[in-house]
Order: sequence, then C-alpha cells, then structure tokens
Amino acid sequence: MNDAAPVWARKVPPHKIKQLYERDARGIRDEELADDVGAGLYARVESMLTVTSSNLGHPLCTECRAEIPHSWQKGFLSTCPACGRTIDLSEYRASYKGQTLNGIGALPELKAFYAKYPSAQTYAEKMRLIDCLIHAFHGNLSDEPSRPTATNLIEGNAGDIAKLLYDLAYGENSTVSTESLERWLEQFNRSISRNIDPSTGKLREGKRYVYDGIGRKGRAKAPETR
Repeated sequence: MNDAAPVWARKVPPHKIKQLYERDARGIRDEELADDVGAGLYARVESMLTVTSSNLGHPLCTECRAEIPHSWQKGFLSTCPACGRTIDLSEYRASYKGQTLNGIGALPELKAFYAKYPSAQTYAEKMRLIDCLIHAFHGNLSDEPSRPTATNLIEGNAGDIAKLLYDLAYGENSTVSTESLERWLEQFNRSISRNIDPSTGKLREGKRYVYDGIGRKGRAKAPETR
C-alpha cells in the first residue's frame, strides 16, 4: 500500500529564540524553553538531512531513515527494505518543494548538531549547540558564504532573521558569548545576503536582495524597505 506523503518538521518560531536568549542573558536558565527550542531545531535538521540526502540521489525512509530504492522515473514506488513503508518517489520529492529544506551547503554543521544534540545533558551544552547552529552559514569556509543556515531553521524572511540574530540578547550572565554573533556578522557582510542591513532587517539604501534563499538569484520577494 502506498503510504501518505511525508510531513516535514516546521521552522522554529522566532519569538522562542528571542525569549531563550533574553532569559539566558539575565541568568535565567529556562531548561524547558531550551529543550523546546532544541527539539524543534533537531526535528528541522533531521528533515533537512533527509531532504538533502534525497537531492543527492539517496532518499531516506521518513519512518526509519533507512535508504530506500531510488529512481527518477515518474510514479516509481519505493518500498523501504527495513520497515516496509511504500511511497511514490515523485510525491516524496514534491512534498518538500519550496520548503527550504535543502541543506547541502551546511552539511557539516547540520550533521554535527544532529549527532551531538541527543547526548547533550546540561543546559549549557544545549545552548552552545543551538548557538553554533543558528549562526552557521551555507558555505561557512567560502570567501563568499551563501545564506545563513537560520533561514532554513527559523520562521521569517531573510531580513527578519538577520535582525533577529543581530538583536539577540547577551549579558554578563549569558551561557554563550558574543563571539558567535561577531563571527556571524563578519560572514554576513561577505555573504550574498550582504545587501541587507542586519540592524534593521531592511535593504541597504540603493541595494537589492540578490538571493531568494532557495537557489535562484534575483527572483525573490525582498525584505520590506519601509
């Protein structure tokens, strides 16, 4: 029997990220909120890794993550050899179209978070993993990094997310330091998102947004300039 199309993890609401950092800066270790944010990011990363594997020609079963038989032929039914789930691969691919789930440019960071987060025991460990993940870039080591990985992970357009990260609260009591933000700003100003002013989330005067966050240049809705 052909099972229902996959359901992919949603992006994390930005207010949860903002609240987590505000409380952390005040020395409030909100473990419940950290777990909520971490679990949301973990689920989203799992979806990204699954979709990226499919885009590389190695689709994974969304039930057990075993690799499933692959064909580009339309209507090809693939049955998972491990759990028996059956799915139309055309429907499988269509289910993630436009969901900004392709993580090929940030695979090392995504895989590191996915491997390490389940074994993180303390609040501090979880916060550092969250902080590292949301400040990563596609093409971290490139002279011109691509978009922030946070655009795949957090709700909002590129301008919204740039301002969110720029405004994250830090203080003497913070578990994480401003080093991640400073490194992120340096990369952001070299990236293809550099025409956005992260302090406002709007386009810099006389500039246009050159990337849509999916893979095509110059076709996206720009952050609002009002």
